[in-house]
Amino acid sequence: MPIDDTIYAYSVARVKALETRLLDQGQFDRMINSSSGDEALKVLSESGYAAAVTELADIHDFEKLLAAELKDSFNIVMKISPVPDLIGMMALRYDIHNLKVLFKAKFLGIKSDLLIPVGSYDLAKLEYAVNEDDFLYFEDKLRRVAENINEDFMVNRDPQVIDLTLDRVLYEQLIFGAREKRSSFLEGLFIRQIDLINLKTLIRVKRMGLHRDFLKTVLLPHGSVSADRLTAMIEEPLESLISMLAISDYADLVNEGVREWLDKGTASLLEKLSDDYITTYLKQGKWVSFGLEPLVGYLWAKEIEIKNIRIVLVGKINKLPAEAIRERIRDVYI
Repeated sequence: MPIDDTIYAYSVARVKALETRLLDQGQFDRMINSSSGDEALKVLSESGYAAAVTELADIHDFEKLLAAELKDSFNIVMKISPVPDLIGMMALRYDIHNLKVLFKAKFLGIKSDLLIPVGSYDLAKLEYAVNEDDFLYFEDKLRRVAENINEDFMVNRDPQVIDLTLDRVLYEQLIFGAREKRSSFLEGLFIRQIDLINLKTLIRVKRMGLHRDFLKTVLLPHGSVSADRLTAMIEEPLESLISMLAISDYADLVNEGVREWLDKGTASLLEKLSDDYITTYLKQGKWVSFGLEPLVGYLWAKEIEIKNIRIVLVGKINKLPAEAIRERIRDVYI
């Protein structure tokens, strides 16, 4: 039975208040035009990040600030949501990300500082589970997948399998969860994310000179662009992909992003355009008075805001020209 969206009245009102604290394009322009990383931080300190910036001992520690902000944002929205399970679906991506990091750290014998303190599973428990091969407290599907990764790596020693296996289980759970909750909005979001991942996968596989059978194993199911159509493209010039999608919602994104990838050998524009595409989709629900859409939109807005702050600070630390930083900045939600 569909959820009565009027239960979201309070949480939508709270999110509208939180949106007023998001950084706008003018603030990002000031950060980009600042003379140094420290000056960019001063601009950031004039926003809702003021207290966190004050506590930052060194600009190179900015990831701690961003991780804490992301965690706080998810905690707030989870707390005010009348259906926390739906917000939990948005946080599942971070559980999967953390599992990827931990499995690779274990199998490759490396330490990593890439863990993100967001998700349904406590980081300490995740670390224990992976290091001790004890996945009993995972939900059934994730437990089976984790056990399979353990067994497979011992035989094949291929870290790529970790990403492929976990991405597949992530999007299967997201799609099935959205359908179970009868949320066409969430299902539409996840289908678009799958399509964009598959498009980038096709291009990478083709540029690496790998074959059709390999592509079949790495494409994610449930996208609106069928795996068969994408697989058929493996032997065609990449320009044919532009033609194939010319009448789809992805036409402009593919036209600009794939052409730059072909010309310059970098996927940075396609990555930016992919994020902007999702932002445009989520903006459609920004003014919904009763419903899940503004909550999900706000979380995505925070994720993009944090990504943009990272792009600016990394650029400033590495003394990149302002224009080089600006062309990587994602569209803001507000």
